[in-house]
Amino acid sequence: MSIGKSSTIGFAVMFAIVTLLALAACTEEGKPVKGFVLPQGDIAQGEQVFVDFNCHGCHTIPEIEFPETEFEPPFIMEIGGEVYRVKNYGELLTAVVNPDHIISPKYKAMLKQAEREVIISPMPYYGEQMTVAELIDLVEFLHAQYTKLQPEYYRGYYLTK
Repeated sequence: MSIGKSSTIGFAVMFAIVTLLALAACTEEGKPVKGFVLPQGDIAQGEQVFVDFNCHGCHTIPEIEFPETEFEPPFIMEIGGEVYRVKNYGELLTAVVNPDHIISPKYKAMLKQAEREVIISPMPYYGEQMTVAELIDLVEFLHAQYTKLQPEYYRGYYLTK
């Protein structure tokens, strides 16, 4: 098998996984498509993938220290923390595999404030470099960084902090 065919097959497998996970995001409670289940990722290995691919150069995670990077991005985006809606597995996977799919509203606001136009996500495409195992571990690590807050209820109304 030539290198070109290997790369094409790898891309096809990655595309199939992303497609099935996107469908999983549409099912009740974010459950996977019947008959399709990815293996459990490893959070510690996912953190290493985060560092190996220099994700920490543009993203911070509350209460986690990462090594210094050789470059300085125009903006730093925080991932994780306390949220009222946790991104599901399919959303996180899509954000990594297809960064231009949805550009973060926070990022758009930062660009608007800096009077810069939003065209595409600055996040690189790693489909050719990242293995499926690395992708699974990375998404497991990212998902573990969110803490879902419950709104406080008071006589039929809910309050947010």
